[in-house]
Amino acid sequence: MYLRSLLITTLGALAEPALADDVLDIQGRRIIVGPDTALVVDDALLPPGSPVPQKPGLRVEARFAPARAVAGGGAGEPAITVIFSYALKGPVTSIEPLRVLGQEITVTADTATEGLPGGSIGNVAVGDHLDVSGYFDTNSSVLASFLEFSPTPIAKWLLGGAITAVNADTIELGPQIVSTVGVTPQDCGAALAVGQFLEIRADAIDGFGPDTVLDSVTDLRCVATVPIGTPGSLGALNGVVGTLLSDTSFQFGPYAVTFDETTEFRYGSADDILPGAALEVDGTFGDNLTFVAQGIQFDAPMIRIEGPADVADVVPGADGTITLLGNVVHRSAQVRDEDDLFVDGIAQPRQIEVRGYLDRLGNRYATRARTRGAPDPGDSRAGGPVEWVTRPVLGVLGLNLDTTGALFEDPAEQPITADEFFLDAIPGASVEQSGAWDAATQTITGGVALLVARVEPPPIPNGTDHTLIVGTMRSTDRVFANGFD
Repeated sequence: MYLRSLLITTLGALAEPALADDVLDIQGRRIIVGPDTALVVDDALLPPGSPVPQKPGLRVEARFAPARAVAGGGAGEPAITVIFSYALKGPVTSIEPLRVLGQEITVTADTATEGLPGGSIGNVAVGDHLDVSGYFDTNSSVLASFLEFSPTPIAKWLLGGAITAVNADTIELGPQIVSTVGVTPQDCGAALAVGQFLEIRADAIDGFGPDTVLDSVTDLRCVATVPIGTPGSLGALNGVVGTLLSDTSFQFGPYAVTFDETTEFRYGSADDILPGAALEVDGTFGDNLTFVAQGIQFDAPMIRIEGPADVADVVPGADGTITLLGNVVHRSAQVRDEDDLFVDGIAQPRQIEVRGYLDRLGNRYATRARTRGAPDPGDSRAGGPVEWVTRPVLGVLGLNLDTTGALFEDPAEQPITADEFFLDAIPGASVEQSGAWDAATQTITGGVALLVARVEPPPIPNGTDHTLIVGTMRSTDRVFANGFD
């Protein structure tokens, strides 16, 4: 990451002719890698003409000339710098939960993988070595977008994460203890402090385990989990929400992001902006590390479930689950478990609320879990993508939402008619109904039917006027100037 500051002085040496331009799909945005584009992979500046990594799922940062925001740029203009980065590289120190160098990792069906034994993350063992790309959370976890198994031990380790404790001669990143003896921190100010995000390089240690102190550090520096953009220019940033600052703002890496009634949402709403939620925010960089959101798109469709739970419905543990209204919701590393449901379970029936998301296979993952008092089937709710519609009933999360007798609201929670609601409540849209739960028929009736988010995505440009785009690479292609050989 620290090479970003050096690239400005090295770009002039990279203008070697190339046979073709590579085109990257970064979460639906078309990014061109031309002959003058500087390529960086894991903080190493590649020689001119080097191939683009063919590893969909890698986190990518594409930066364009600052003047583009003023001049408007041009369609097909190549990026000035493209950085492919990792979050962790090293040994597996735990399986339940999955940890690399002490940092907990969420792996879903949306995580691209390569080289896993038997093709399954379940075959990875403590002591195996993994490369992990993805997005840091403030709770010392990583939401993995790409994970690669290394058949041979990795010699140079990478540890990233937030400092959770500072001691006399050590610091802690979650459960991982790091020795700072003889280490000179870079870009960290006067002293290391809890909450700072670090990138640590270290030499491999034989027999490294979950209780081993990492005392082979070769470089330790503070970094921003979301890179810094140019004030006044457009950007598209991917990451994990840190903290809520107000009803209309949240912390996103180093930025205070603001949104209002003009901000467009996809796959969720402003109510789904919670710590641990992964999303893309599209908008304008401001002064003093502010960012004004024009569009917010969640990385996966968001879900909301509340209802009665028996003791057996809550299975605690690192791979714990909570079953609500017939939906099995898995713990994620990014979960904010306010009442320790995944730690202790429940001793008696309770009303439970879970917020989270769906991966591409429909698996449910929790990013928030809490109790809501005594069990009350009459005060239940379910929200998520519409699966089917047979008016007045909708299918959501495998349930029947019967809107007969319900009140209807738009995304701003303003009253609308049933006709207006069903005009937009089509498959792919997100809706929520609160009302009475009938377990026998798997149905919620009455209450309020809320249109959370329409199908139409917020306008997402292809990057023409953006100076900084951060996201997950979905695919690569190659455009030849003189045909295909």
